[in-house]
Parts: sequence; C-alpha cells; structure tokens
Amino acid sequence: MKQSKNIFCLLRSFYDPSAILRRTPLLAFLVVSTFTVHAQNGDEARSVIRLSRDKCQSIESGHYVVEWKQKFMSGNDTSFTRQTCDFRKAPADTIFGMHFAMHEVWPDDGETSHALYTGDELVYSYDDSTGTVMSCSQWTDKIIRICHNFQFYNALTNPSCYPLPKEEQLADSAYTFTLTETMLGKRPCYLVDMLQVPNEEVMGMRFIRYEVRLWIDKQDYLPMRYTIAYDAVQGRDTLCQFDDCLLVDFSPDVDSANLTIQSFPSKVALIDYTPDEPTEPLAEGTLAPEWSLPSLTGDTVRLADLRGIVVLLDFFYKSCAPCCAALPGLQSLHEKYKDRGFVMIGIDPYDDPEKAAMADFLAKRDITYTVLFSDRDLPAAYHVRAFPTLFFIDRDGKIAKVQRGYLKTLEESVEEQLQKMLQSK
Repeated sequence: MKQSKNIFCLLRSFYDPSAILRRTPLLAFLVVSTFTVHAQNGDEARSVIRLSRDKCQSIESGHYVVEWKQKFMSGNDTSFTRQTCDFRKAPADTIFGMHFAMHEVWPDDGETSHALYTGDELVYSYDDSTGTVMSCSQWTDKIIRICHNFQFYNALTNPSCYPLPKEEQLADSAYTFTLTETMLGKRPCYLVDMLQVPNEEVMGMRFIRYEVRLWIDKQDYLPMRYTIAYDAVQGRDTLCQFDDCLLVDFSPDVDSANLTIQSFPSKVALIDYTPDEPTEPLAEGTLAPEWSLPSLTGDTVRLADLRGIVVLLDFFYKSCAPCCAALPGLQSLHEKYKDRGFVMIGIDPYDDPEKAAMADFLAKRDITYTVLFSDRDLPAAYHVRAFPTLFFIDRDGKIAKVQRGYLKTLEESVEEQLQKMLQSK
C-alpha cells in the first residue's frame, strides 16, 4: 500500500499542472479541467458505492440465486457454480453472523454440495449421500476454522458487504474509482470500477493489479454482479485470478422452515461429526515408502534407484502459494549440492498431468530439478497433511527428517540439515 502511494506521488510530481500553467495557460486549463472531471466522476462513484452499501446493510434476510465463475492463480480452467441460498442475519452470532441454508451445483460435472447453519449446528454434505452434523456447543473452534470453506454472496450476507469497498478504501488515494452507466441484460446499472496497482509481494508473488467491478442497479442500488481480479508476477510468469459473480434472483423474503435441520435434503444420510485421528509424521529411521513415477520427459524415476545418495522430496502443487514460495530456495540448494551426492525431487499429487503444463510452469521459475506427478495415495503413504512437506531421505533410503510448511528461513534450515546428512558416512 505504501509503495502504491509513493508511485502516485511520483507521477503527480512529473505532471504538475501548476508547472504547465506557467508555460501554456490554455493547455493548463484543459489539464486542470480533465483532473476536475476525473475527481467528480470518482466522487460520484463513491456516492453510488455508499448508497449500495446502505442498501445491502438494510437487508435482514433473503433468498438468492447466484452464478459463479472462478479461476485460481495457477489454474488453467474456469469453474462454474450455481448457488441457491436462504439466509437470515444474526448479528449476535460469532461464527457466521447469520443462519443459512445453501445448495450448490457444479453443472460441468454434476457435483452438488449442501450446507445448513442454524446457530446450534452446522450440517454439510459434499454429495447427495452422506452429510456431517457438527454441534456448535461441542465443536465451535473447529467450525470457526473451517467456516472460510463456505462462500456466499457477501455483499448481501456479510456486515462488511465485501466486495463493496470499505470507507477507508474510498478515502485511500491508492485506489482509483470510475463510474459509467450500462445495461445488465434489461436492467439499467451503474458500473463502478475500483482499481489499485499494489506492487506488493506476498510469498514470492508480486501483485501488480487488484480490480473490482460492480454492476449496481440504478433503481434500488442492489449490487447485481461483481468481478474481482488479481494479477501477480512470479518468476517470469504472470498469473491471474478472478471471481465473476452474477445475482440471478433475489427476494428479501425467506421461509423460516428453510433454516431448520428438517429442511436438509432427505436423501442425505446425516451422521455426527467425529474428528480424524491425528496422523503423525513418519518416524525418523522409517524406511521411506517406495515409488516409481514417470518424469516430464517420459523417463521412469524410482526411489530404489537413488540408494547411496541423499534425497530431498518436496510434496507440492501449483496453486499452493507456500509451495511456490519455497521453489526458489529449493532450486538454489539443488544447484549448490547436485554434484555432491544429493538429488532434489518435487512430487505433485494434485495437478492434472494433461492440463498442468508443468514444464512451462517450471521454466518460467527457472526450476531445473526433477518434478514428478503422483496419485493421491503416495502422499497418504507418507502421512502428508500439509503442503509443502519436505522429506529428507538418507543414503540407506530411510527418513532422516520431516519438515512441514513454509517459512522465510526454509532455505537456511533445509541447507543445515543437508550439510549434516552429506557429511555423515
């Protein structure tokens, strides 16, 4: 944010209207007029946003249908979801701030999901066969940890009215606002565009654009559609992520019976939640599970063939930001120790080998060590519960250490362990 403000000030110093005024009065008049028009337009955009936010905050309950298109940073495909939701706001509720019944369909593959929150229990199902009931009195902390997995048309349901900008964003010169008029189908709308050029780095990604577009009904100021787009640079790769959400239908009325557990689809068999038994990392000294996997060039790589050298396995996937942040440090260690009895191998158990374009992904990040695709049984065999997870395998094929997650000190901590293993006989 601070960098964006500095860039804004720098541009303003290069294009100082008062300096132009001293040279060419007519040109200065045109420039100042242009600045005034833009300022007025931005003020009008802010006024429309405030009216829309007031409208959304005045809504206490409702029934909506939305259509969602989403693409994630490292993904090539766009997913499409249709969501139906009944909700009633509950300001005193500290988990969701509302009660709701939600149903989602992924038309491309026919998958469905259902979720219900009554304030006393959360019920959810990711198919039409079985569902899980979580009592709030027993599992409050767990529900809070997973509540971000449920997405809503937040402009209507959330007190913040996201993605409508907050008041501090409206006052922040790092954002620019423009207002035009357009049609959304047969509905006259204001189109508000909010743009920020952040130039901020998060986990190895330098964000270069954040843009929100809002289609706001001219009659009642209800936000009918929004898009959110992020652009980021990672290595030599430009990544894009976006949400495109269309409000197909909305009514402020909701039947209270729809917000009870009896409304959950009867075809779904409900069971009480039981926590998974914690999976402990494979113990040091355990023989590493064997595998044989094809490389990107078509060769077969076998763990058994790597006996006698130190191996570092990195379980990762492309859309995992911490995983991608770890890649440069791992590449640096590969280059430093590859001729000293060490091999670095990345294993991706999530991306589709046919669609992932992994060779291009790696080339744009200057990654030259071996990367393999596996099925999801392999990380289960290694007890992987978080990404990235690194396994240090000694010359005898035994696990010497397991390191989970990403920190900025990852390269240093990995190198320290590698040096110990390479120096031991």
